Amino acid sequence: MTTRTTTLLAAAAFLVAGASASAQVYRLGVGNGLSWSVSDNGAVVGETATWEPYFMWTAGGGYGLIGGAGAGAGVGGTPRISNDGMWVGGTAFNANNAAEMSRYEVGAGTWTNLGGLGQQIDAEISSGWGISGDGQSVVGLAWVTDPVGKAHAAQWTLTGGMTDLGSNAYDQSSRANGANYDGSVVIGWQDGNGRQGAAWVNGVQELIVDGSGNPAQEASAVSEDGVWVSGMGIGSFFGAGNGYRYNTDTNTYELLPNLAVGAGRYMAGNGITADGNTIVGGTWAQGPASWGNAFVWRDGLGTVDLTTYLDEMGVAYDASFHFSFISDVSSDGLWMTGWGYQGSFGNTESFVIHIPTPASAALLGLGALTAVRRRR
Repeated sequence: MTTRTTTLLAAAAFLVAGASASAQVYRLGVGNGLSWSVSDNGAVVGETATWEPYFMWTAGGGYGLIGGAGAGAGVGGTPRISNDGMWVGGTAFNANNAAEMSRYEVGAGTWTNLGGLGQQIDAEISSGWGISGDGQSVVGLAWVTDPVGKAHAAQWTLTGGMTDLGSNAYDQSSRANGANYDGSVVIGWQDGNGRQGAAWVNGVQELIVDGSGNPAQEASAVSEDGVWVSGMGIGSFFGAGNGYRYNTDTNTYELLPNLAVGAGRYMAGNGITADGNTIVGGTWAQGPASWGNAFVWRDGLGTVDLTTYLDEMGVAYDASFHFSFISDVSSDGLWMTGWGYQGSFGNTESFVIHIPTPASAALLGLGALTAVRRRR
């Protein structure tokens, strides 16, 4: 493994993340990239541009670059942060200038390359797409030697190194998008029936199907205990898509209704709280997700536009700013991040939302998070 030090940012500034910040909406500025992940203390990571460094932001420490490799031009991955804000999973270049699944230690300001499965395609050996809540497992994909040109979902753990999670068909690829708190449940997609949603429970793959037995779309988020999974839905050309919540214990599939937030053809559940009772994301008709509408879904309450949710929570926001997509929510539901725009699509800008604790705890039904069941 290769370790590289990042000196672009004083990492110590992020160890005092904005836990004490008041409830509000923060905007990170046009041109500063897309935020992808938020920790329980409000630290946010995102990507700036193709092959360019990732960024990190906190209410107390501000915005800065941390290294890593933005997706594009033969490089994949997204930066994701652990619950405590101390570890970031993603993709970084190795000593040979090849992209590789990597992990960043915030306190030390260093990236460590995590390896691959024996093959390099274009500029990439492997790429990181998710990190477990405890920061001890990074997931994504790695290119395999047989068959050449295919990638498999892969998982790196501190104790076991890089593992091939496999594919259910020799000539099809798979990818991992995320992991639960301890890395025992990994979620993502399997090629063959489009990008079908998949979960690897203790290393064993199960494919996600809807209530009619049809392949569900790729999975994007998983609860801390690994029971609840959320992902994308795609409707017909003129129809609405619906996101979903899937139970890995009972193999049951539940639609997230779309009609309340714009009825776009695409709907993605991209973040989920520890208990699986709140899912966030966006819905859009065409083009990128930044053209859509951000939503919050709550068990028993249904789907609402993000602005409706903020009104419920008593969080002030600029009514001229359009919230397009929520990319993540913290495990306790008190922080959210994503992107939107003001005036026109070209003014895409990341945002971070801090929810007031008493209101959110009551409405989200969080309860005692110490009781969360985790798979071993």
